[in-house]
Amino acid sequence: LCSACSSRHKNGHTGPPEVNQAGKFVCDLCSRQFETIGALGGHKRFCDAGTWRCGWCACKHSECSGKGPGPDGPKTLCSACSSRHKNGHTGPPEVNQAGKFVCDLCSRQFETIGALGGHKRFCDAGTWRCGWCACKHSECSGKGPGPDGPKTLCSACSS
Repeated sequence: LCSACSSRHKNGHTGPPEVNQAGKFVCDLCSRQFETIGALGGHKRFCDAGTWRCGWCACKHSECSGKGPGPDGPKTLCSACSSRHKNGHTGPPEVNQAGKFVCDLCSRQFETIGALGGHKRFCDAGTWRCGWCACKHSECSGKGPGPDGPKTLCSACSS
């Protein structure tokens, strides 16, 4: 037997893994397809048949960019919620009645927790003003450099 089949035999399997009509190896728990038996074996070590959910936002593993540690142990939160946990938050972000994530600084709404996280890196709660014309960020097409440093003027004043 090859090493992959030998390993399967030692683990109690009585035959080779399922191969579909396209010649790909199929996971018997979640039906994902793999080009090689080795890739299938690597996947099977962590396959949960799609039952894992984030402990805070309840997203599936397929809906997030990975698993991370949380207050209940390793791999209990999605990467976005795990990042929030590491930054001192004690729960998921607010979700409104429409199911959108709400920024606690400026009240903007986002479809995904990842989009909210990307926004929060730059959110100033609407306090930014152009150093020359005093327009808000929402009233201009971007920020540009000025005599007081980067992103101190609106794009119109900066040009």
